[in-house]
Amino acid sequence: MMLCTLTDLKTYLGITGDTQNDFLNMLIKQNSAMIENYLGYPLQRKENSEVHNVNNDQLLILDCQPIQSVSEVKIGGQEIDDYKIIPKYSKTGMLYRGLGWCGQYYTRGMTYDVVSGVYEIEVDYISGYYLPGDTGYVEGEESSLPYDIMSACIMACAEAYNVKMNNAEGIKSYSEGGISTTFADGGTMADCGLSAKICSMLVDYRRQAVA
Repeated sequence: MMLCTLTDLKTYLGITGDTQNDFLNMLIKQNSAMIENYLGYPLQRKENSEVHNVNNDQLLILDCQPIQSVSEVKIGGQEIDDYKIIPKYSKTGMLYRGLGWCGQYYTRGMTYDVVSGVYEIEVDYISGYYLPGDTGYVEGEESSLPYDIMSACIMACAEAYNVKMNNAEGIKSYSEGGISTTFADGGTMADCGLSAKICSMLVDYRRQAVA
């Protein structure tokens, strides 16, 4: 899983030769994984089959985002089609149903759904994005990885590359003879090792905690 291409990273770094290709590809894979961990959901386009509980809410929170398409939804084994994929919700992995995600044959009203909590909602859907390098990738399309995330990956790789080239791994500051040098912070565990700059580029895409 690579969130940017080798060609784009080499262009950003001003590298023209091929001698460092293996190392740069490793950086892309490492930083792609760190970004995905920070965001909290798989980024690559994939098919999903999930089972969720009846909750009587109008929004069903799926495990992955964004929702690109839904092939089938069942409640209690019965297929339904009265749900909607609304962009502002589907971007964060939520499927809308006006009647509420209540049990089969139950009419949503003033009383609480007697089967709420039972895992009988089945959803088959496609989530994620076409990544740079994938056949279906078209920059700017809703189905393709946002440019912000791709740019963050390029910059994260560049940070790691420059630290390596300066033999500065693990060093935050160095001073000698009146000359002082400070290197980028590697981030915290909560940031999955990403710098504050990279996190600021990604924060709007981060998976929101569900109470």
